[in-house]
Amino acid sequence: LDVLQNIMSNSNLTENYLTLARDLDVMEAKLPEDIYKSHLMDVRAPSGSAVDSARANLAATFVNAFVNAGFGHDKLLTSSEAADGTTSNVSWIFKNKEHGKMSAAASLGSILLWDVEGGLPQVDAYLYSEEPNIVAGGLLAVGLINTNIRNDCDPAYGLLYESVTKENPSVRIGAIMGLGLAYAGTQKEEVSELLTEVILDDSAPLEVVAFAALSLGLVFCGTCHEECVQAIVQTLMMRPEKDHENPFVHFLCLGLGLLFLQRQVEVEATLEVAKTFPSRISEYLQTVLDVCAYAGSGNVLK
Repeated sequence: LDVLQNIMSNSNLTENYLTLARDLDVMEAKLPEDIYKSHLMDVRAPSGSAVDSARANLAATFVNAFVNAGFGHDKLLTSSEAADGTTSNVSWIFKNKEHGKMSAAASLGSILLWDVEGGLPQVDAYLYSEEPNIVAGGLLAVGLINTNIRNDCDPAYGLLYESVTKENPSVRIGAIMGLGLAYAGTQKEEVSELLTEVILDDSAPLEVVAFAALSLGLVFCGTCHEECVQAIVQTLMMRPEKDHENPFVHFLCLGLGLLFLQRQVEVEATLEVAKTFPSRISEYLQTVLDVCAYAGSGNVLK
């Protein structure tokens, strides 16, 4: 029974992943430059600040996160010596600006993917930073580390839920999306209660509400969860019309669509409601609902 429980909870996922990586001899951490192979390009390399620009560093952050995903170490954030020869690997985060710092901190979650016991202590320091973007990235990293891993201690919820109600929007979004990633597909009711309150809060910034809807869609994907559907529909109806011009409102639509993923005709009632919305958002919402509800169905009439 214990063996079956471990399989279902993915407790040994990181161990098995690393075992396979060792067998394939791909454990050595790679640098973004190993992927770019820019030395093979017959172009003149840029000089000065262009090389170390925030945009280039942000690109390197994402490349580094994907190429070293799940291996538990890299040469930018987790190595004892950073890629530029300095001894502080935290310095990489500060080579980014504003939301770039959030992405850099969050990328640690990709590198430490599934390693709950070993990964969370490494992220913990970011949660107490004085910079909100780094805190937000740390919270997002917590969610990434716990993705698809079930743990009796439930560390993700314990670390994230309090930050959902913080004042800073970036910190709130980091915690909200962390919950969405950590509990995707689990139908965890505590997450529903927590995020539904955020969605129905008229005083909350639209971007916070939008990401809360997206996270709800991830957690209750394909369930047609009645309370979640009602909360998102009500918010779309009650928000001032000027909010419908904000790009973030598209995440509300996507969150609602995910709730009906592959549920086909069960979306019809919500589709009829969507037709009553202002035209600016109505057509987009109807398309998203149709696409999600009939995804993979082979229904050529749709």
